[in-house]
Amino acid sequence: MYLAIELWQESGLSQVKFCSREKLSVKTFSYWLRKYRKEKAFQVKGDKKVSDTFIPVEISRGGTPTETNANSGRIDVSFSDGVQLSCPVGIDISQLKTLINF
Repeated sequence: MYLAIELWQESGLSQVKFCSREKLSVKTFSYWLRKYRKEKAFQVKGDKKVSDTFIPVEISRGGTPTETNANSGRIDVSFSDGVQLSCPVGIDISQLKTLINF
């Protein structure tokens, strides 16, 4: 099923359209996609797991003063797959973990 997920990512289609084209159950595809993303999130390099090593984090204060002021008090996370997460600095840590692991 991981091959189907990788083909879907390359296709540019929505999950529903891809599943319809490939005659796959959307529910089953979604289950495997969550499993795939969770597995990929814990892989860093080779067989090392996140719990065994550090993950590189980039902290920047770039942008114009207006952009910096507009974003102050926020945590912005950009994932390698293009997904971006923005939340207030005071977010409850358990909520943040839930969002990141989604």
